[in-house]
Amino acid sequence: MARLRASARLASPAIVLYLFLRSLSLDVMYVLAAHAHEQDPDRSVFPDGSIGNQWRGFTSMMDALLSWDGRWYIKIAGQGLGGPVGAVDAEGVPYALRLAFFPLYPWLARPLTFVPFISPVVACLIVSFVSAVAAAWGLYAIGRHLHGHRTGIMLAAAWAVVPTAMTQNGAFTESLFTALAAWALYAVLKERWLIAGVIAGVSGLSRPTAVALIGTVGLAALVAAISRKGGWRPYAAMVLAPAGLVAYFVFASARLGGFSEYVEIHNNTFGARWDYGENTWNMVRDILLGVDGDNADKPIRVLSLLILAGFVLLLGLLVFRAPWQLTVYALAMLIMAIGSRTHMSMMGRHLLPAFPVLLVPAVLMARLSNRDLGIVLGLLALLSGWYGGWLPFISGQAI
Repeated sequence: MARLRASARLASPAIVLYLFLRSLSLDVMYVLAAHAHEQDPDRSVFPDGSIGNQWRGFTSMMDALLSWDGRWYIKIAGQGLGGPVGAVDAEGVPYALRLAFFPLYPWLARPLTFVPFISPVVACLIVSFVSAVAAAWGLYAIGRHLHGHRTGIMLAAAWAVVPTAMTQNGAFTESLFTALAAWALYAVLKERWLIAGVIAGVSGLSRPTAVALIGTVGLAALVAAISRKGGWRPYAAMVLAPAGLVAYFVFASARLGGFSEYVEIHNNTFGARWDYGENTWNMVRDILLGVDGDNADKPIRVLSLLILAGFVLLLGLLVFRAPWQLTVYALAMLIMAIGSRTHMSMMGRHLLPAFPVLLVPAVLMARLSNRDLGIVLGLLALLSGWYGGWLPFISGQAI
């Protein structure tokens, strides 16, 4: 406990700065959302991709932060996984569809719903808030371990102002998974194999892209085992890391009658599947070359391509500036993002947990004076807030 308190004291400047920057961004998002709704209050943007797949018009900042996957997590947090497969809930939505969403996030929120005056919405937002703070703390720990106290603070600050940072504060799993990834990778860097294996195992219950973290922890443990470091602990980490993911696949498959049925829910209902990057490549090709379609005329897709290009650039710069474990994890997250068939506007959100690439700007920002740093972070926070409001309310695209 003494070590934990000491670590919390060291991380407190990073956490406070993170919360300040997120508050500033959310203020900008709030203003832009209110303005957009005032200009066109009856606007229906697009089918929300969640319960009932209804056409929606966002009316407030919170409406956006509770949309898409968040609607499912709120339902599961309030009602659990529900009745038997083949039955439908009160809204006519099959219970089986809930199994497409990994359970850790709503499981953490569900106990809070039994506390008086805490609704499923509030419970989910509490989990997101605590997870975001834990993530900022973990990022600080990694930055400090590699480059010192100031870089640790800047790494947490950089994560606070990335374009799609608004999902850190909504009913999404990005903050939770980033926290798990940060602390698992920190444990790997410190060669605490049992802790790394347990955290990676838990992350497998949070989202399918946990494969990137599980693979990284497993590979690092394998290298340690081959090098005869850590005794039996790296072997234990290799067993523990995939445990959560495998357990949930077994559970969901058993409920649905087979793994193929589980895959079909993702393919046919939500349109999410592994397509080896075909969808991403077609989108990029169309934007750059205008081969077919009108993607180049949609600003959100151009901006998403710029975010992707910026990520690739930072990843290239990271290769020789960070431990290989962090680079492998970031590369694996990139492969998962571009190899899956999803809407281009979601690219930034899917890359959000790939925080190691932010080490490059964090190191640079750590060298700035406090005055210059305040200007840079302030501008980035404003831009992040603008993007958070522009994406759903102005462009009318998926978060």
